[in-house]
Amino acid sequence: MEVISPILTPFTKKGEIDKNALKTHAENLIRKGVDYIFLNGTTGLGPALSKEEKKETLKVVYDVTDKVIFQLGGLNLNDVVELLSFSKDFKIVGVASYSPYYFQRLPEKWLVKYFKTILETSPHPVYVYNYPSATGYDISVSVLKEIGEVAGIKDTNQDLAHSLDYKINFPKMKVYNGSDSLVYYSLLSLDGTVASLTNVVPEYIVSMKKFIEEGNREKALEIQKVLNSLLTIMRKYGQLSATYSLVEIFQGYNVGYPRPPIFPLEDYEIKSLKSEVDAIKRNLESIVGK
Repeated sequence: MEVISPILTPFTKKGEIDKNALKTHAENLIRKGVDYIFLNGTTGLGPALSKEEKKETLKVVYDVTDKVIFQLGGLNLNDVVELLSFSKDFKIVGVASYSPYYFQRLPEKWLVKYFKTILETSPHPVYVYNYPSATGYDISVSVLKEIGEVAGIKDTNQDLAHSLDYKINFPKMKVYNGSDSLVYYSLLSLDGTVASLTNVVPEYIVSMKKFIEEGNREKALEIQKVLNSLLTIMRKYGQLSATYSLVEIFQGYNVGYPRPPIFPLEDYEIKSLKSEVDAIKRNLESIVGK
């Protein structure tokens, strides 16, 4: 049972990666008990990063920990292969890729070929990042069987049964669900969770894991209920942008800005967001007894 953080990527006002902020954030996540860092995922604005920027994020986070899954997917397969080659000098947990996106109705055999290229080239274990609502393609069980032996899959899907289907068909493969509203159920029935809210409240998601391990499912579920309320608030402001502001509100340090087209919240929005989540903070503290 693992808690994985899809770490956000801090940017300066000029849109450059803030390496110091990224390092500080990674250090805090590991200190708070997160098992692995999922780098350059959706929360990390991975599709908006160049291959050189993806290299930079790996170098920065690797200075903190080797517990990294390096997401390197993209529409340019040559870039993906170059990033695979670059990763060979880092003793990390593995690499990951989402499926190619934007181009409609790609034949399944092309999806298979894309992932097979990664699998055959990678110096590390390979994880599939399945995010059908974002990419337009669902890596089904049958497609996964054609791809070959991968180490795991991150399934960002509101349908828990979809994730469970992978586990049933591939019992030795790591299966993680990537929905924040299903953290409790992912920890309970899969190999763990890849939850964007670990950027904001890592200690409470780690507490959920501990409560489940101790058999205290009631308290773990209480935390999930509060997290669902937090998600509802965040979505009103734009969840990705709200994540940046909430790190400072909950963790006490600044992680800079998102990069357009994900625009930062205005000052009045941050003030309003803070007032709305004050009760959330108190509720979480009361559950874990802090």
